[in-house]
Amino acid sequence: MMGDCVSICRCFMTFTCRPKSKIKLPPNKYQVKRKLALDVADFLARGGSVEQVGQGETGLINGCFNHQRPALASQVKTRTLLSSEIEAIEKRKEERRITKPTPIKANRRPTKKWIYDDFGEPLRWVWV
Repeated sequence: MMGDCVSICRCFMTFTCRPKSKIKLPPNKYQVKRKLALDVADFLARGGSVEQVGQGETGLINGCFNHQRPALASQVKTRTLLSSEIEAIEKRKEERRITKPTPIKANRRPTKKWIYDDFGEPLRWVWV
């Protein structure tokens, strides 16, 4: 009877302990290559064609990039030097780094202090 309970509990645990939703992982290289091959085959099946381009050919006009830039409405702004701002920030950081001496708290109540002899043996109490 005990063996049956254990086997039933184990079976029950295996069914309930599985995660309810799988974590979706990004595709690996094999899956990406396979999907790309299927997309190319589908493109060719729909009547598409692929041009063969010779080595060294380029899509650039006269082999150069387009150097014409669109005109901007505003002129180029001059840069402001921030060295004075940086120095001010560094100065504030230095002020924070300097440790300020802690004020000594004056105890208003007298305290006991041991008086020791030359050999480190306590002699008596003194109220300070």
